[in-house]
Amino acid sequence: MHRVLIGLVVIQVLYGLFWALHDISARLGLWPDKLQAIEFVNSLGLVQEILFFSHVVMNGVTLMLVLLRWRLALPVFILSFILDRGEWILMSGNALFANMVAVDAWALFSFTLQGAIFALLLILSFDGSLGPRPVRPIQL
Repeated sequence: MHRVLIGLVVIQVLYGLFWALHDISARLGLWPDKLQAIEFVNSLGLVQEILFFSHVVMNGVTLMLVLLRWRLALPVFILSFILDRGEWILMSGNALFANMVAVDAWALFSFTLQGAIFALLLILSFDGSLGPRPVRPIQL
């Protein structure tokens, strides 16, 4: 199950990076439709961008913690999920984005993937496969 979890978290990281590159490429003017890129960037708020990029970073941290088999991966992923859902709530009011992509399909994919990751993190945290890191006693 640990390998399946790693695979799903890798997909989650790549999914986040895909959208981050989409956002960054618009800001750099790399879209074929320059006007649409400018409109897209202007449609994004600062809070939304902070939530989104924080979520992307938390995905990477979650992957690192899963690879290290740390139970801390669970609360970090929960934070990532909350950031992502907050960003999606803000993005749901973005008519330009809704016209550009199939928002419902992407939301369903994302939510299903995150649900599977959450379930595996819970199982592996409570069966002992993910555990706290041993702490060395401080020697004076």
